[in-house]
Amino acid sequence: MHLNKSLFALCLLVAGTAACVQQGNTDVDPFIGTGFHGHTFPGATTPNGLVQLSPDTRTEDWDACSGYHYSDNAILGFSHTHLSGTGCADLGDFLFIPAVGDVNEVDGKYAIAPLPFSHSDEKAEAGYYKVSFPSRGVDVELTATAHAGAHQYSFKGKGKRHILINLVHGMGEPEIHEVAVTQHSENEISGTKVQSWWVPQRGVYFNATFSAPIEKFEKRGETQVLLTFAEDVKVLNAIVGISMTDEAAAKANRIKETEGKSFQQIKAEAAQTWKDKLGVIEVEGGSPDLRKIFYTSLYHTMVAPNLISDCDQKPFYSTLSLWDVFRTWAPLQNLIDPQLISGMIDSMLDSYDRNGILPVWPLAHGETWCMIGYHSIPVIADAWLCGIRTFDGNKALDAMVSSSNQDWTSPGYNKYGYVPSDLYGQAVSETLEMAYDDWCIARMAEDLGRQDVADEYYARAKRYENLFDPATRFFRGKDSKGNWVEPFDPLIKTDDFTEAVPWQFRFFVPHDVPGLEKLMGGRENTQAALDSLFTYEALELTDDIVDMTGLIGEYAHGNEPSHNMAYLFTYLDQPEKTQHYVRRILSELYTATPDGISGNEDCGQMSAWYVMSALGIYPACPASCEFVLTSPLFSKATVKLGNGKTLTITADHPEKEFISEVSFNGKKLETMFITYEELLQGGNLDFKLSDTLAAK
Repeated sequence: MHLNKSLFALCLLVAGTAACVQQGNTDVDPFIGTGFHGHTFPGATTPNGLVQLSPDTRTEDWDACSGYHYSDNAILGFSHTHLSGTGCADLGDFLFIPAVGDVNEVDGKYAIAPLPFSHSDEKAEAGYYKVSFPSRGVDVELTATAHAGAHQYSFKGKGKRHILINLVHGMGEPEIHEVAVTQHSENEISGTKVQSWWVPQRGVYFNATFSAPIEKFEKRGETQVLLTFAEDVKVLNAIVGISMTDEAAAKANRIKETEGKSFQQIKAEAAQTWKDKLGVIEVEGGSPDLRKIFYTSLYHTMVAPNLISDCDQKPFYSTLSLWDVFRTWAPLQNLIDPQLISGMIDSMLDSYDRNGILPVWPLAHGETWCMIGYHSIPVIADAWLCGIRTFDGNKALDAMVSSSNQDWTSPGYNKYGYVPSDLYGQAVSETLEMAYDDWCIARMAEDLGRQDVADEYYARAKRYENLFDPATRFFRGKDSKGNWVEPFDPLIKTDDFTEAVPWQFRFFVPHDVPGLEKLMGGRENTQAALDSLFTYEALELTDDIVDMTGLIGEYAHGNEPSHNMAYLFTYLDQPEKTQHYVRRILSELYTATPDGISGNEDCGQMSAWYVMSALGIYPACPASCEFVLTSPLFSKATVKLGNGKTLTITADHPEKEFISEVSFNGKKLETMFITYEELLQGGNLDFKLSDTLAAK
């Protein structure tokens, strides 16, 4: 396993430089995150679209989650659905493979060797991807709408032109339940696939038209169809509608979004959609690389969740990586896209009506049951408490309470007051995260005037105390008889912790920092312990802990449990350490390169951390409706808030690390905190930065 732990010397910001705001797609580099373990894809998609039309270079191993890895040198083909930055694999539906000349058969199946390529022959921007295969005589361009993928193949050389469609292609090792393909006319086909892998019984359907007549339509079993076109075809366009409903819906989606449009028109519309969407935040100053990292991060926050409903249906969102995105992504959307959050919550509540439980990690129309806790709850509570009231609050609270009491989401937690290690896995992480989720329920119940529920859940929110060991000052596993699990080593990964060693969960009490301080034996002990998180460097990375990447000491930025911990220094009256470590993370662990994301991007969470931290405002405890301030990366950022107002954030010397003063709308702030309510007023948030610490 490779981890680059060196300090990346990113160019420091140059104060006073001319504004360099580019509202097009030139500042977005979809290749960022396609190397290392970022698990992003470089292909064409639109904001929150159902379709992600992208090249696939592999289907197996952990770094195949998005289907593409930058280290590969051959492309298998181009499929229509992909996951963005996840740690599990799925999707990769309906692989299209272009070819010129004869197509061989091996063991009764068509065989087209992977297409060798060079990264110098690739180009990617928001909504568009292109690659050339000189040795195969074909250039490929891809763009997309929300429900359709547009292919343009430019053929060279002699021989018939072909498109081989692999109907059962996908990431991982899916079990195929149903597959079919039908030709409807000389230029229209449709198909069906139902499979189980990460999510069971997932159905996906396509309808495709081609700009030239199909001369031959040949199937091999139920897995492949070879389409042959005339040798004189120079440019072939394919428009592929996708649906999670049926083939008829896929056709309707295609017609609705692409009928009568050329490839170039679809490409231009995708580019304009991204230009408008990315224009929600405009930054000025900084180096070209810093702007590229920022806008690519903003882009990645807009790829998921995915709108899986058809064009004529009520919007329904899936691909909800809730264990990840509740931390930063959702609070960011509360500020800039409350309509998206509202649609997500409507989808969550619709799922509750159907399934009797709020989503955990839904994909397509199914539930993966992946990860721990019940993290629909902080997303709903944070939105409600920050003033997004488009849904029935009492209905949502009832769903939250019900979900928190189901054995699937809280195994043993209510019986013992913690999750026992001898009965269930990930017991310590489960307990800590559910205690936080319970606090979110209490906060929302209190706001709704349901004090009995609030009192119950504020008490439950203290359950983290049950697993704190005062002798080691770490959270530890207990068995069902109340005994500590032995042996204990804070550097050893055990089944008690989720993708972490005890260090990374040592401070996960975002809702009760004073309570954690008390357990630690006071502020000085807590400060020293938090210091040691960033300075203790004894951990040896192994294949057993592949999620623990992006290390500064034992702080692991490449995975989400660490994400609020640099900000905890501000709660402990050491804001200068927050400013120092956040700036280190921004500059060391994000780069404008394919391996520029230090761990799984996770549907926008890693990128949202960058966006919020670069702006200088961070939601260290979602549902508190409070942001911690840190030193911004840019001289000016203009944020279009979801309520129509504008927030302008300035920094006089953004190359400097420490805050000497902050004012909001002309009034000096006395603390390093600002509320959601204040930010929604719009106006000016002005930072004065210094090379030295401000006097306390």
